Amino acid sequence: MESGRGKGGHKSQGKGNRGVSSSYGAALLLSFVLLGVMCEDDSGGETSSEQMNSLSIVPIAKNRIYQRALGKSSVFTCTANVEFPEKLNDFRWWWPDGRAIEATDTSEGYYDETRVEIMRDQAGSLTLLFTSIQEQDLGTYRCTATYTMNSHSQPQQLKTDFTLRAFVPITFEDAPTNQYAVKGRDYKVQCRVRADPEPQVDWKMDHRVINNSDHFFIQKDGVIIRSVSEQDEGVYTCRVRVTSMGTVEERHIQVEVHELPKLTSNPEEVEGVESESVTLQCSATGKPSPEYEWVNDQRQDLRMLERYTVDKYSGTLKIDGVTMEDVGIFICTAKNAAGYVTMKSTLSVVTRPVIEEFKNVTSQTKANAILTCRATGDPAPDIKFHKIGNRNPFEISPHHDARIFVNHKKEEGVTTATLKITDVTRNDDGLYRCVAYNNRARSESLGHLTVEFPPTFLNTPMREAWSWDSRPVNLSCVAEAIPNATITWFIEGPTESSWWNYTGMVDQFPNMKQSGSKSFSSLEIHPTKRVEPKSYRGYKCVATNKLGLAEHRIQLREARKPGPMLEAIINEKTATSIAYKLIGPVEDGGLPIKAFVAQLRKNGATWETSEIKSWPVNRQIFVINNLESTETYYVRFAAENEVGLGDWALEKKETLPKKSAPDAPIITNEVHGVAITAYPDRFELIWKIPSDNGEEIFRYEITYTPVRNVTIRIGIHVKNEWEPVGRKLMDRADVKPAGSHRHVLRKLSPDTFYLAEVRAQNKVGLSSPGKLVFKTANMPGDAWRPLRSPVKSSSAIVTTSHITYSISISISLLLSLFRCSFS
Repeated sequence: MESGRGKGGHKSQGKGNRGVSSSYGAALLLSFVLLGVMCEDDSGGETSSEQMNSLSIVPIAKNRIYQRALGKSSVFTCTANVEFPEKLNDFRWWWPDGRAIEATDTSEGYYDETRVEIMRDQAGSLTLLFTSIQEQDLGTYRCTATYTMNSHSQPQQLKTDFTLRAFVPITFEDAPTNQYAVKGRDYKVQCRVRADPEPQVDWKMDHRVINNSDHFFIQKDGVIIRSVSEQDEGVYTCRVRVTSMGTVEERHIQVEVHELPKLTSNPEEVEGVESESVTLQCSATGKPSPEYEWVNDQRQDLRMLERYTVDKYSGTLKIDGVTMEDVGIFICTAKNAAGYVTMKSTLSVVTRPVIEEFKNVTSQTKANAILTCRATGDPAPDIKFHKIGNRNPFEISPHHDARIFVNHKKEEGVTTATLKITDVTRNDDGLYRCVAYNNRARSESLGHLTVEFPPTFLNTPMREAWSWDSRPVNLSCVAEAIPNATITWFIEGPTESSWWNYTGMVDQFPNMKQSGSKSFSSLEIHPTKRVEPKSYRGYKCVATNKLGLAEHRIQLREARKPGPMLEAIINEKTATSIAYKLIGPVEDGGLPIKAFVAQLRKNGATWETSEIKSWPVNRQIFVINNLESTETYYVRFAAENEVGLGDWALEKKETLPKKSAPDAPIITNEVHGVAITAYPDRFELIWKIPSDNGEEIFRYEITYTPVRNVTIRIGIHVKNEWEPVGRKLMDRADVKPAGSHRHVLRKLSPDTFYLAEVRAQNKVGLSSPGKLVFKTANMPGDAWRPLRSPVKSSSAIVTTSHITYSISISISLLLSLFRCSFS
């Protein structure tokens, strides 16, 4: 198909390209004429080939003398300026003492294979590489070669040389890249260098030139900053130049301005509580951030003593298990690279209140409860009550809850407080905290209020249970009660008023078993229809304690298989498959339907040997695959739950069609009207894989045709159609294997409408096409141009391309001619 396309393209463009060929030929002819004229020797003769043959050193230097720094690397390439580089012989470098430099030459003093290498990059060039130039490498080096142009000419000896000299490079001997000044003091930014010849040094700060002034004083080995401030912080550049060598080096030095520590906290008088922990705080500013040390009045480093913890970054001193021996003065030192400051703090130690009584209390709902807390101290402490889980304490003044009263009494160093709750509820149950405190310390103790209440089944969710085929089932209930309840199971009798006490009839009902303890109980039942009373009925869980009882009913029901399916509607029938839309049964048997099931048999086969297929019920379409074309099948359906498979229903006779070409592909990026692409030269087609109708799809065929929209009038009716304005295009790149479902059309014309068609093919044949009209985008920068025809003339494009190509060749030849004339 590719060759056909090319052939057709040439036919359509043959006449249009005659002008192109003429322009192209004229441009070439003009170029070659100019080349002959401008490259002709002024004397009319030819230049001798022997005069042109020579060797040269790259890089080029005046008088071929090269200055290089000791210890640095350098490379020199000997290049042969000959017509046939491959006819060079004996191409080599020579040491200053006249010895040839060979790759195997390892004689001491002349060759170090870790420093000197010879590389033959290509015919006509030989490179000498120094990885680290030393004093013994200095001198005059020679490059030689023998060149024989042909068998009739005499060998020509070619040679050239260069001299290698050395100098001491710029070396920074004392110029740290990070230096630190102290605010308010003078500081020298150090930059001591060595070089031969003598270097010149100048300075910059943050790219601004530094000159001598009242603030800066430049010396040979640095620049002095007088009375350093924060504005002096930045990057200083020490630039060193050796003018005679044309070398320059820079060292960037980050100067950071440090600042003496300054205390931000005042001396403290801290009160600690005996046996507890206490923290002393010291804080200061400075740059860099200061670190801290603590000592006592005996100048002992507290980091070395037990019970003392010093955080050198935050400035805290923590003392665990404070005793009276800790009373005294503590000294904090804050220091950084710029200096240090100190601060003194004083510690005193006090004792804490002691809670001597706070007991647990038990009450009942709707009764009263009193919690009493007694604490001692000097002076007598205050007392507050908190309930765990509540944010605010109970106040002595009238409380927002009118049921709660607080009383507070002090007498000779003893404080007694009571918390009284009237009309107690279950929400009052819980932990309570008694807090005894004074202006120096506090103590806490916990007590529990237990609220007794009658049983309740509020947290028992089970209302019904299911069983079938004598499967055992567990009924369970949870009774909340304080004190714990005793649970008894009852089974419903034949009438509402008739009950049997299950606990007293354990021996009579071997298919039932009670288990559990206290507030939780379960009843295991092995259902049977042959033992009275029948198992499938109501059961009652009864919980009792000293305050009352509660009841909870659970219904045991018998689950069944699902009822018959309601409907099976054919959604699609192909040569090898049938797709149904299924509607489940009205009766689910008490349990959720978990699957739909189909059974399939061929004409003449029995159901007992036929295949069964099932699907989850959340499917929308249910497909039976791998069938035989033109065969007749019988299909029936059933629903399935945990009990089992329901009765078969909806038996249908289905005869499959013969195999045929695939269905038409559906192009999924199809739009109403015209699809638009953002690209001027390509468009991606995406389609849905169609039904293969019994034979596997082995390829897709994609074609595309330039079109335009035309209006057609038939009588009084008007309609729009897409009319081809070019030939239909297809090549090998547009034939896709069966697994593909997307393709990018390339080399399209910009601002053009196309009709794309996708066909699927199997052994039977090609499908009908899936179609899509799309439009390519304008070329970038074309917005200002007049509106062009939606179909581009391929011959015009080729003509412009050939002319442009011819002109570019002519320009290239002209440039070559100018080089030739000045060489």
